[in-house]
Amino acid sequence: MIVKDEEELLPEFLRRARGLWDELRVVDTGSTDATPRLLEEAGATVIQAPWTGDFSAARNRSLDGARGDWICVLDPDEMASAEFVAAARAILADPTAGAATLRLLNRLPHGHVREARLLRLFRNDPAIRFRHAIHEDPSEGVQAHLRVTGRRLVHLEGPVDHLGYVRARARAKDKKARDVALLVRCLDEDPHDLYSHLKLLEQARFWGDRDLWVAAASRARAAVEAAPDRLAATPHAGELLVLVAEGLPLGPAAALAWLDERSPGTQPAAALRLRRGELLERLGRAGEAAEAFESARALAPVTSNIQLATVRPLLGLARLAIARGALQEAAARVEEGLDHAPQDPEALLAAVTLAAARSGPEGIRAFVAAHRARHGDGDELASAAGEGALRAGDRALALEVLAGRPGRWLAVARLAGGDLDGARDAASAAAGADPAAALVGLLADLAASRDSELDLDLTPEEANAAMRGIAAALRASARAEVREALRRAAPAVEGAFPWLGAAL
Repeated sequence: MIVKDEEELLPEFLRRARGLWDELRVVDTGSTDATPRLLEEAGATVIQAPWTGDFSAARNRSLDGARGDWICVLDPDEMASAEFVAAARAILADPTAGAATLRLLNRLPHGHVREARLLRLFRNDPAIRFRHAIHEDPSEGVQAHLRVTGRRLVHLEGPVDHLGYVRARARAKDKKARDVALLVRCLDEDPHDLYSHLKLLEQARFWGDRDLWVAAASRARAAVEAAPDRLAATPHAGELLVLVAEGLPLGPAAALAWLDERSPGTQPAAALRLRRGELLERLGRAGEAAEAFESARALAPVTSNIQLATVRPLLGLARLAIARGALQEAAARVEEGLDHAPQDPEALLAAVTLAAARSGPEGIRAFVAAHRARHGDGDELASAAGEGALRAGDRALALEVLAGRPGRWLAVARLAGGDLDGARDAASAAAGADPAAALVGLLADLAASRDSELDLDLTPEEANAAMRGIAAALRASARAEVREALRRAAPAVEGAFPWLGAAL
């Protein structure tokens, strides 16, 4: 392990990983909290090593001197399951095994889980060491070991939960500044390092940093176009191409052409097939879009990002069905998506909207009851039903389904009914988990002719998209006097939302 200031997670990590190791070696890169003491009390050898800005160097320092026959590498924010501990111990008795992957489950918002297969267990061979200053990787040495010894790679099924990139925790650990600086340094040293280009673009996407995204995409484009052979050998070339295309100032036709020119020879990727479907949909080429969405679905058995091979292409197929007027087919596609991810907000809102289109408010009630019976209750379901009811103009139903569920749409429902103080309170309560909720507080202050102070953790694009959704719900469901008050006050925020008055 390598650690720094991990006293928050270490007790649970140590509890969950009990029985996993015979020797625990930890490199501490400068903790100022109780991290070293907690580890030493657990029997670890703690090695103090100054941070040099190189994760591989720290990893390799932890490997030096290890006495066991096998190495297992984990971080404090990776919580082992009992099944994983048992499987890792069992592999020690298999003389044919030389290395093993584990199932890392990255917990994403709204119940999504992105599964990744990571090479984290391998024989203790001095030739196996980590490479790359960030997102470090031991696979080169492991593959050489397997070739020389004739041993095999095993895939362990017991899951390990990863907490590190839950956004609030990442922000608290200031990972963005650290990771971006390391990746930029790697690219300065090797401008053709496509792995680092991908990781820098992922940082821009994760943090919603459009300026970083545009700059990183331009730099990555040059590397991709200069080294097509290297692109074909890159395991995540499809994801890299999509992120580059999304960062470049290209229209749908130009983006599609660029992707299609670069993608031949690359490994199949759900992200690339999905993006092609979306671009073809925007270009009005419905038949080809459907083929692309289906091709993305075909990768579900082999992709780590199941969302991109199930829910997203199914929603694309549902949109195409809606465009043809085939609402029953669209509803079936959405329901299939919800079978894969019952808490997905986009799929839930689509299902609610379709239910309202078919049967009005009673359709929403029926969908909510059926979904609860099939998948259980949840804040995401209430939020989607509340938003759908507001968009359908039924404020009473929105308050009914949102009762006891604090969030953005409860604040909108209160604002729509003229409860300005209640809307402000609900917005303030929800803004920590949902930054866009603060926009409802702003609107409540505008309607009440109050000064408002707003500090949004959103890009301008995200803020405008969220405000447009709120405005649409208010236009459909707010009392006339509320809409009139907001229209009168809209000029006060025309610098950020010049369209707001007309939208209301």
